[in-house]
Amino acid sequence: MKKIVDDERMMLRVCDLYYNRDVSQSDIAKLMGISRPTVAKLLQSAKQKEIVKIIICDPQERGHSELERRLENLYKLQEVIVVDTVEEDRQKDALGKATAGYLKTVLKDGSIVGVAMGTTLRYIAPYATKQFHNLTFVPMMGGSGDIDLDLHANHVVELMAKAYGGESIHLYAPAMVSRVQTKRELLKEESVRRVTDQYNHLDIALMGIGTGRESSTVLSSGYYTQEMRDSVQSSRACGDICMQLYDRDGNLGIVEYNKHVIGINPTRLKQVPYAIGIAGGVHKAEAICGAIRGRFINVLVTDQKCAEELCRLGENNV
Repeated sequence: MKKIVDDERMMLRVCDLYYNRDVSQSDIAKLMGISRPTVAKLLQSAKQKEIVKIIICDPQERGHSELERRLENLYKLQEVIVVDTVEEDRQKDALGKATAGYLKTVLKDGSIVGVAMGTTLRYIAPYATKQFHNLTFVPMMGGSGDIDLDLHANHVVELMAKAYGGESIHLYAPAMVSRVQTKRELLKEESVRRVTDQYNHLDIALMGIGTGRESSTVLSSGYYTQEMRDSVQSSRACGDICMQLYDRDGNLGIVEYNKHVIGINPTRLKQVPYAIGIAGGVHKAEAICGAIRGRFINVLVTDQKCAEELCRLGENNV
């Protein structure tokens, strides 16, 4: 005699009630005079026999879910968001929009958000929603030499605070000083400590990822002399985060000048619940790898082509 769980007619009836009519498994069991575990087995059998096919639709129609899961598994990341690869002038906007969408899922009333400098971070603000209360935005580094004012962490923090309806705290200090002793003295100042003390309480950190190349924002910031830039280029530096340079394994000790940077130490980012790296372009892949290996980020927002290159690097252990 055929078992109930093998009866395709029963499977079809249970599936119709459960999936089409939203009847609970307990109510189906009562209605059909069978046990709830039997209902669960009939639903499972229906999937195995493909009487039911479940299709998961991406509400944002990105179509990159499989690629995102591959990267999460390869690099042990908390979450990966992949956007379409588009023209360079539109890519940062796409990354900013995707980051704002992710922030809606992790922000909470009272969240403290650390923000680095950079062009990509400015594209988050236009897509912000004022649905959270008592947010605080904190710059994770000082001002940055010769780069445009609107790229400074203080400026980005202010943009974000206005967009989300939160408070911004400014760090009135240079991003880099010539002597370590000068840095030590500055860090004793009450106005500086008011900001740096917040680094121990960050709920979220938002960071761009640089390449560490001659043309990178960090090396063209005005703080690096040509001699210093030459020294960096001859080192193993492959990327930078919050103006601190690291190699492909995420080691920070390769560049002496990191000790002169005023801002968050990237090792502190390992304790931040949502350390979000935002970077696109295949040329950023190696730098992103280094940031992940250094555990400076646990969430990544990137574009499709860069994601595919990261998969290649991860699978080849490059």
